[in-house]
Amino acid sequence: MIRSFKFWIGCSILFGLIASSFIFAIFFDSEVRQVQLLYDENKNLIGAAPFDPSLMFPLGTDRLGYDISHKILQGAKFTLLAAITTGVFRVLLSFIVAIPLAFYMPDKVRKSFDQLLSSFYFIPLTIVAVFILSPILNEQIDAQGNPYFIYSFIERIGLEVVILTLLVVPLLGSMIGNMMASVLKEDFIDGAHLLGASRWRIFRKHVMPHLLPKLIIVWCQQCVQVLIIFVHLGYLKLFFGGTDIDFSPFMADPPKSLSNEWSGLVGDYYTLIQANPSIALGPIIMFGIAIYSFQLMGEGFQQHIQTRHVKRGKKAKPRSKNNTVTVGKTPFEFLQNRGA
Repeated sequence: MIRSFKFWIGCSILFGLIASSFIFAIFFDSEVRQVQLLYDENKNLIGAAPFDPSLMFPLGTDRLGYDISHKILQGAKFTLLAAITTGVFRVLLSFIVAIPLAFYMPDKVRKSFDQLLSSFYFIPLTIVAVFILSPILNEQIDAQGNPYFIYSFIERIGLEVVILTLLVVPLLGSMIGNMMASVLKEDFIDGAHLLGASRWRIFRKHVMPHLLPKLIIVWCQQCVQVLIIFVHLGYLKLFFGGTDIDFSPFMADPPKSLSNEWSGLVGDYYTLIQANPSIALGPIIMFGIAIYSFQLMGEGFQQHIQTRHVKRGKKAKPRSKNNTVTVGKTPFEFLQNRGA
């Protein structure tokens, strides 16, 4: 049992957001409330969209009167489940790549490989993702002027998850391989070799118990990185699941998301930060809450690892002042007392 308050707070926030999104989809059919004009009891006009945050609209509305909190609820399951799934695939594939790097590759070759990959740390993954994902996520137009997507909605989601996973597998695989190699240099591994343990037994009985807790922390870090990439892609109008583009030559609508996932809301509303900050800050705040939740999970689990072997014992009872010390007879006699 994980005894970490931070870990369970982060889990509760993420689970609450995802569960609320599914409840909104199942029981309310993901219907986003739209209020363009607001009247009082006497049918007098008292306000028009966009509305500022209030009890009626917790995060306000956009220019068309759509409730931003409902849009965030609708897109929470797409954003968070995509980040969690991508993080799992990143760690899993990198772990598979790291096994031969740690067990079969010599130290000199592995260090040279690390030096080669270190140059990729300075290349922003967002820029690479933009070049690869642009023809996949952006809506196209044919010769007759009809808009279309090259891939279906499910295929676009799958391709984006796969591409965002493969971009970090070399770097992350090298890092996990170094973690495995450091465990293989411990003294208990040499003892296991002397006792005749096979590589599979050493991997299963000695390497995995030390590596698995660290992989969970790495997974939390990768989920945070995926969310940050989603924000960058949303700013560049590459929304998760596809970008709906209006090709009308007259007064074209701006690109919009097909699922109201949070990066699409950021891309839709970031231009309104100066005009109406309450509209743009809603999805940005939710991204911050999600990132903070994953960080809480990582910090809490790391704290659990550091303190899991510390057992809380019973406190020793203080000795009462009335206790007297009794001195018994000594089992030997000093030579000077014998009189010899």
